[in-house]
Amino acid sequence: MKTAFRDNARAGFTLIELLGVIVIVAILASSLLMGYGRFMESARQKNAADVCAQIAAAWTRYHDDLGFWPDVIRTSSVQAMDTKMCEILGEAKLLDVLYLDTSSGAENAAGLERNKKDEPELAFGLLDPVGLRFFEEGRSDSLIRDHLYQFVLDDDGDGIISLPSEVGGGEVRAAAAVWCWGEDEADRRDGVVYAKSWQ
Repeated sequence: MKTAFRDNARAGFTLIELLGVIVIVAILASSLLMGYGRFMESARQKNAADVCAQIAAAWTRYHDDLGFWPDVIRTSSVQAMDTKMCEILGEAKLLDVLYLDTSSGAENAAGLERNKKDEPELAFGLLDPVGLRFFEEGRSDSLIRDHLYQFVLDDDGDGIISLPSEVGGGEVRAAAAVWCWGEDEADRRDGVVYAKSWQ
């Protein structure tokens, strides 16, 4: 009797088994996506820290080569890596940035001027990852400008920078300290930076 029952049974999955497989696949897929999201955020943060280190190295080299800071920089206050700062480091060939180079001819400068709407470096300066995303999304200029890389320089030449209170204060041994903010305004109020050039 058992043999006859098995011969007549249909081969395949029941609805419960199929739903169980779907649930397991959904759980695996969601954990994979969460892991991928954390990996991408970590990569963006690491890239931002690398940019901070490059900017700090460029300002340090500028001072080492010339022995002074540019006149337009207020050394004891927080500065933003706006178009003017990009121009200073770009002309000195210390940082690979786009800037309006009027010395190379009016035609080149006019061409770069026309590209301001497409190139964030020409329109604003060096934007952090959040600022770049805001630029691509077409957010307001003031919101985008809040996400320029920030820096402070050693104003007395002793190799020690007193960090501003907005990044938690303290001192760091460097000629330049660079940081950027994340998207969370609460972190910014608490002095938690997204990436920085010091340890």
